[in-house]
Amino acid sequence: MDDCTARFGACFSESTCSDGEKSTAYGWIFIVCQLVLSALLFLTLCGMHISKRGDDEKIIVSTGRDRFLNSITSQVAMMKSKKSLRHSGKPGGTILKPLSNTDRSERNFVKNVADATILYPSKSRPEYVPYPHLNFFEHIQTKIFVTSNDEYIQSRMVSCAALASLSSAASSTLAMLFEHERHKQDCMEGLELEYTSSTKEWFLGQKDPFAETLDSFKFLPIFLILAYIAFLVNRWRDFMITSHTIQGKIQDVGILVGSVPDNPVTKEEKKQIYKIYRFLNAVHIMCYKSFMRDEFKNDDSVYSQLVEMDLLTEKEGIHLGSMGKKVREGLCSRILCEIDVLLSLTTKKYAESKSIVLNDKICDLRGTMAKLHDTFVRDNPNEYILAMQVLVYIYMALVVVGYPLLMFSDNQSPFSCVQPLAFFGTYFTLLSLQMPYILFTRLYNPFDAHDDINAENLVASTELALFNSMRCQFRDISAESDVDGDYELRSERTLYKANPSVATSIDTQPGDPAVHVYDLDKYESDIDGDYELRSERTLYKTNPSVATTFDTQPGDLAVRVYDLDK
Repeated sequence: MDDCTARFGACFSESTCSDGEKSTAYGWIFIVCQLVLSALLFLTLCGMHISKRGDDEKIIVSTGRDRFLNSITSQVAMMKSKKSLRHSGKPGGTILKPLSNTDRSERNFVKNVADATILYPSKSRPEYVPYPHLNFFEHIQTKIFVTSNDEYIQSRMVSCAALASLSSAASSTLAMLFEHERHKQDCMEGLELEYTSSTKEWFLGQKDPFAETLDSFKFLPIFLILAYIAFLVNRWRDFMITSHTIQGKIQDVGILVGSVPDNPVTKEEKKQIYKIYRFLNAVHIMCYKSFMRDEFKNDDSVYSQLVEMDLLTEKEGIHLGSMGKKVREGLCSRILCEIDVLLSLTTKKYAESKSIVLNDKICDLRGTMAKLHDTFVRDNPNEYILAMQVLVYIYMALVVVGYPLLMFSDNQSPFSCVQPLAFFGTYFTLLSLQMPYILFTRLYNPFDAHDDINAENLVASTELALFNSMRCQFRDISAESDVDGDYELRSERTLYKANPSVATSIDTQPGDPAVHVYDLDKYESDIDGDYELRSERTLYKTNPSVATTFDTQPGDLAVRVYDLDK
C-alpha cells in the first residue's frame, strides 16, 4: 500500500506498509525482536533475583570457591597422583585443602626433630596471589571463571543488556519515523502538494541540550562513587593487614612457648606444648570459620570437624560448643591456662619472665581477632550510600532515555533502523556505572571470592610455622655434645667421660676437630674399633703432633671427631 496520508505505525509485511517497501517491514520486525529480547532479559533477571542467595544487597553471593577448587582438583588429578599431594617424612608438596590433609596426632608431634618419620603439616598455596604475579593465560582463566560463576556480576550485565536493547529499539523507532516522514514528503512532492514537517528537526534540536545535561549531572554521582571505592580499597587493605597481624601474633606465641622448656624437654612438657599447639590452631580456624569451607561455616558441625582434625578432644569440643558466639575468647583464656601449666612444669631459669609477655600476646591476639570482625560493620553512613545510589540510578535513566538520540545515526539507507551505536553506547555506559557496584560487593568481603584472601591457606601456613617453632627443642640429647661452650672461641676444653673419675683435657685451636660425646652402649664410634671391646683409644687432632690418649670402659662415652671450621 502506497498512501501519502497514512499515519506512522508498525507494519510487518510489504502490503501493509505505507511505502510498500520490504525494508520497512523488516525494520519493524527488527524493532519487535529487540523488545522481545529486552523482555526476556528482564524475565531472566527476575529469575536470578529470586534464586539469589541472601536478602541483603550488600551480602556477596559466593563466586563458587568450592566449584573452583573442585575444577582445579580434577585438573591436578589428571597430572599427579593423590600420593604426591601429601607430605611424606619432610615438608613439601602443595595441596588444595591443606587443613584436611595434616596428621595432628600427639604421637607425630612429640617426635624428635631429627626423626625421619615426622609427618609435617601440609604445605599450602599463598593466601593471596596478586594479578601481576599471574601469567596471561592464568589471568584470562581467572576472569572467565569469575564472570561465569558470580551471579551478582551476571545479573548486572543482564540488566545493562536489557536496558541497552530498549535504548536501541527506541533509536530504531526514530529511524523508522524519519524514514516515514521522508516518504510522505516525497509522495506529497510527487502530487505537487506542499508538505512541511518539523519532527526530525525537533528531535535533533534536543540533542545538544540533552548532552549538556548529562555532562553537568555526572560529576556528583561519579565523585561519590570514586570516594566510596577509595574507602573500600583502604578497608580491604586493613583486612589483609589485620589478617597478617593475627598470623604474626600466633607465631610469636608459638616461638615463645617453644623456648619455655629446658633441655631436655620432658614428656609432660611435650604433651603440654602439643595441647597449646592444638588450641592455637583451633582459635585461628574459629576466627576465619565464616570464610572457609561449608564444614567450617556451620556452627553445628565445626566442633565435630575440629575433633576429627585432632585439634580438639570430644570433651573440649562439647565445652567450647557451650560458649556460643564467644568461642574465640574462651579459647584464648584456655590457652593462657595451659601456658601457666607449662611454666609450672619447666625448671628453666627465667622461664617465668616470659609469662608476662605471653599474657600480653594472647590478649593482643584476642583484640586483633575482634577488630577483624568489627571491620565488617565499619562502613560509610547509610545516608551517603543511599544518596549515591539515587544519583547513579537517575543518571542511568538519563542515559537510557538520551542515548537513543545522542547515538542516533541517520544514514538514510534501507537498513537505517539498525542502530548499533545506540546499543553498544548505552550498554557500556551503563556497565561502567554498574561496575563500581560489582566492585563494592567484591571488596566488601575480601575472604569470599576464590581469588581473594584464602583463609584456609593462611591458617595452614601458620600451622606449619607453629609446628616447627614449638618443637624446636625436641632433640635427642644423647646425640649432642656434653662439652660446654664453643670450640672455635675457647682454646681449652675438658671432655668428661661417663666415669666421672676420668677426664681428659685436650687443647683445641681453630681448624682442630670438635668432639661430640656419645654413650658407648647406644652408639658405635666413628674411630676404628669398638669402645666396648678395646680398652684404649687415641683421639687424633688435625694437628698430628698432638694426640690425647685416654682409657675407656664399657659405659663410658665415645667421641666423634668433626672439623671445627665446618
